[in-house]
Amino acid sequence: MGKLRNVEIVKTLDLRELPPPERHGKIMELWNSLKEDEAFRIINDHEPKPLYYMFSAEYPGQFEWKYEKQGPDEWVFVISKTSDGESRKAEKVKKLLRDLKSVEDLEKLKDEAKDILRSISPTELALIEQEMIHEGVSREEMKKLCDVHLEILRETLESTEVSVEPGHPVHTMMEEHKMILGFLDRLKEVLDNLEKADDFEDVREDVEFLIHIAEHLVEADKHHEREERVLFPVLKDHGVVEPPEIMKEEHNEMKPRKKELFEVAKNWEGFDYDEFVKKVKELAEYIVQELPKHIYKEDNVLYPLAVQTIPVEFWNEIKRRCDEIGYCCFTPEH
Repeated sequence: MGKLRNVEIVKTLDLRELPPPERHGKIMELWNSLKEDEAFRIINDHEPKPLYYMFSAEYPGQFEWKYEKQGPDEWVFVISKTSDGESRKAEKVKKLLRDLKSVEDLEKLKDEAKDILRSISPTELALIEQEMIHEGVSREEMKKLCDVHLEILRETLESTEVSVEPGHPVHTMMEEHKMILGFLDRLKEVLDNLEKADDFEDVREDVEFLIHIAEHLVEADKHHEREERVLFPVLKDHGVVEPPEIMKEEHNEMKPRKKELFEVAKNWEGFDYDEFVKKVKELAEYIVQELPKHIYKEDNVLYPLAVQTIPVEFWNEIKRRCDEIGYCCFTPEH
């Protein structure tokens, strides 16, 4: 959304003169009429981020965007139809992502991958991955690739801070993530103690603590519910479809394991000790491995994408709907 090449501006469209239902149709009519290296100017009465992210999702690498004026009462910007340079860049990223299918591939391609992936934002990467899914890459395959992508981008992502105030739905969700990660640290400690002991008499307090931890992990389903019923649908309305779907699938994989861990923990008296430890270990090791990766992806990709994509005026309604669903027993002040 910066410097624009030399292009011919063929028309200026003042959206303020049009009823809202007619605006999208006029924009798309103009876009479809453009030739390569032609552009049109739009004047709008509010920030056009949703339109930008719709173009990013539908026409990656095919347009450039430059602001001439950014509010507060008038927004003026130019959209141009590009040559295929940006398209080739997107295709290069896609090829890299398809090649990165294992840790071994990561080591071989690390330098090349860093050079390519650091040149694009988490938002652009998410939209390219979304386009790959539309082209036939399965969500399951994309989930496997995500961990490798994030390993490469970890340094860059961790230097990007989501700037939202306390009380903002994303701030609340990120604070809940901190609490959940704390529970997972305690879960690892409890599991270690259980494995070192010989019977229930040695670990009475640990078993009680395990029940407490597992109950809070199940309680975190309210966090997932707010994402799935409020945040994810708004993201989809603004052109971001696949990243929320992948996160929802990960929720569905995690929820039954958390519930089973809680059931095993609170019904410990019905188990032989070795059988109990084996079952807890099986469930806990999956949770402490997969849930932090899920949280990392939401904190560093999905939430920044949401803050960038969803217009400011939508967040009060998102907050209201989150309030209606309710919060976890451990949610900090919101």
